[in-house]
Amino acid sequence: MLALPLLAQERDPYKTKPVGHEQNQQLAASAYQVNLKKYVGDTNIMVLPGLVADKKKQRIEVMVESTGLDPKSHCEFTIVGEQSEHAYETLLIAFAQPSAVYQALQFIGKLPGEPADPEALRFWARGECFELGLVKDGEPPIRLEKLVLDRRTGKTLPETGFRFTGSTKVADPKHRGKKTLAADVYQPMAIVSLFNTPGSVLEVPYVASKEDVYQNTTANPEHPFPSGALLTLVLEPVKKEAAKGVKDLSLTVAAGNRTATNVLTGLERIKALAFQLKDGTTVLNEQPAISAVMQVLGALDRKKVEYYLTVSFEDKVELGAAQALAPLLAIMDSERGIRNEPPPPGQLYYRAFTPDRDLLDRDARMFHPWELALSDQAGEISGRLLRINSVYTNGSSQAKLEMTEQKISSPLALRKALDAEAAAPAKPGQASRPPVIMVFAPATLKYGQLIKFLELVLPAHKTIHVYLDEPLPPFTGQNP
Repeated sequence: MLALPLLAQERDPYKTKPVGHEQNQQLAASAYQVNLKKYVGDTNIMVLPGLVADKKKQRIEVMVESTGLDPKSHCEFTIVGEQSEHAYETLLIAFAQPSAVYQALQFIGKLPGEPADPEALRFWARGECFELGLVKDGEPPIRLEKLVLDRRTGKTLPETGFRFTGSTKVADPKHRGKKTLAADVYQPMAIVSLFNTPGSVLEVPYVASKEDVYQNTTANPEHPFPSGALLTLVLEPVKKEAAKGVKDLSLTVAAGNRTATNVLTGLERIKALAFQLKDGTTVLNEQPAISAVMQVLGALDRKKVEYYLTVSFEDKVELGAAQALAPLLAIMDSERGIRNEPPPPGQLYYRAFTPDRDLLDRDARMFHPWELALSDQAGEISGRLLRINSVYTNGSSQAKLEMTEQKISSPLALRKALDAEAAAPAKPGQASRPPVIMVFAPATLKYGQLIKFLELVLPAHKTIHVYLDEPLPPFTGQNP
């Protein structure tokens, strides 16, 4: 009886799998064959290795095993796939692939939402929530949230379910030209994550960073499962009374009919704008003033509905007005408020107008974005593009800054300059430049003028920081 566990340990010297894993593998394989025969011809049932999905009951059962995670250990995931190398920081290992869970959720009629993905300027995840419970020997299920503790509060996680965001799709390394789930081919092969990540099938339905979860989340010693215990994970939609609806809103910002000449304050700039808040094609604000928009947003029932807002600026809006509005949008943009969506194509994310001030210190910043200084001469926009590099000389522990400046006369010239560096071979020891642009522009420049100058590079350089009426930072290095 001890032969299999011992063999498993010999094949797994780093103990990434629990004792008895190979025995559980055999049991899972046997159960798969039994279920195939049991449900043959039943169109309400989907059988995949490691799971059974029931469309009629809206229920998915997945075979999992306990890792026996020590309560003192960090816990970042609740469930990972069998090929994951992260069993040391998860509660359970599934005998179903991440893509199988994804397929099962679709089979019972559920569509994936969108994972949070800062690189795509999506800072809020979307997707329906599911109750996940763990069953052992026919006992009542234990909510998955009860199995982990937050060290900061000493309590288990809020029982709000887990959001079906769906892992992002990537090129399938085994089948050219096809796509597959990142969770199937890339570590950590997460099925249920305790932090926001584009690589997991399900995740917590609130904001949780990897760093916070790693530092503060552990297994709950009140619900221990021995290493290798074979269990059933049950996934069901959150009950109707606890489920939240989703509503998409759009906010269009226009220059308005009033002129904003000699405007001195941010409030006056905002008052000179005209706003239109829509639910689909229905305009929600009776007046175009920001106060009318705020009144509508304040009356929304955010306990029952998650609201997602897409903000668009019209061409004639001055950048100074966009900058004045951005802090107000930031206040609304919260878990309990209105969640801002990524910008539509050809628009900047509103956070571009609340730029990172730390980036202005070239000597202290961690990386060097492109720096683009724009000027407006009788409606003709041109710029200076600065390329800053940190250069280390032999025997020196401190880098020296090296700057190259290039005149940019058109949007096409800007794209060619950025493409040229991307195509050039990297110098030894030089990191690739992140797709980030710092833009220095006059506050009177129109939004449409800025977008037209950036439009050819925005698809590849989504992160923009706009600094208005500010000089470029002083340069203390040398020109090559």
